[in-house]
Amino acid sequence: MNISAEGLFTSDFQVTQYTLQYGHDYEATQWDFGLTYDKYRIDVRSPDVFFKQEISSDTERKMAQLNLTHSLNDRVVWQGQTSYYDGFQNFRMLWLHTYYKEKGNAAGFESYPKISPHGYQLGTQLRWEYLPASGYLEAGFSYYKDWIAPSATWGQELELGRDVIDSFAYRLASENVLSPRLRSLLEIQMTDTMAREKRWGVQGSLNAALCESLVLRVQGGWVTENPASEVETSEEFEAFFAAATLEHNWTDAWLVSVFGRYYCDTGEFQNSLPASNAPPELESCQVGLGTRWVGEKASVKITAGPYFTRYEAADSDAPFFEDLYKSRDWAAVQFAFSMQF
Repeated sequence: MNISAEGLFTSDFQVTQYTLQYGHDYEATQWDFGLTYDKYRIDVRSPDVFFKQEISSDTERKMAQLNLTHSLNDRVVWQGQTSYYDGFQNFRMLWLHTYYKEKGNAAGFESYPKISPHGYQLGTQLRWEYLPASGYLEAGFSYYKDWIAPSATWGQELELGRDVIDSFAYRLASENVLSPRLRSLLEIQMTDTMAREKRWGVQGSLNAALCESLVLRVQGGWVTENPASEVETSEEFEAFFAAATLEHNWTDAWLVSVFGRYYCDTGEFQNSLPASNAPPELESCQVGLGTRWVGEKASVKITAGPYFTRYEAADSDAPFFEDLYKSRDWAAVQFAFSMQF
């Protein structure tokens, strides 16, 4: 059983998440079921003259997920996943929905439609142990369907963007034990989303036991996508990320860690509406400290630290979203508890 709680907090945005997961192992089959509850609370401001000075908005998101794993033989393991959620995917979607809904309530504007965002995911994966206890190859496929809050613009009549999205994701990964102190993972993923070009990503991680009581974990990755062919632009989306964690066995039961994460991208593509709500270039970083207690059947982990997001200036043709994409300093905290019965 796993229980976790984490949150991101700044002066005008608060995001919290609570997760409960329980599973059971049989001889060749394992399953686990998880419930996730997210809570978003935000203050929405916009220079749009048809928008109030400030609106406080909050909502929740619930998700259920089931994983099933079965050993087909000594070398091959199959895994299936399914999940369903109800609610906005993130606080950015809530902000945009609040803005569109409020503007649609202004005199002379057509009302923004009532939105009920939700979606589901289906996935399957095979894991092959091609080298005994040291080499693994994984191949996976997932399908996502999401009903979202569409973007909107008001001219002579209300014009809405796409409100249903279908995505297919393909993943290939290789995990290898390079030495008694070194373990690596390399992944390649392609995501095919309707009305967009394919998005390719590659990431790798390396776990190194520097000594008996010190472990270093490093990660890095790159993602790229060209805009859809019907969009006449030379834009290209690119994102890079890197992370490192250094963990020290303080005692037999207590571990302490320090970590850092960095991310940057070139900004999402502008959508087809005159006032695009696509986020501009982003650069973010997070640093923190953590401690973990490991018992015979239970463990507890706590981490905390600052998280910084820095956006480029909002598009001058669509300044209404400048508060959403404002640079912010966050506080990030996490608590996790795990127990084996």
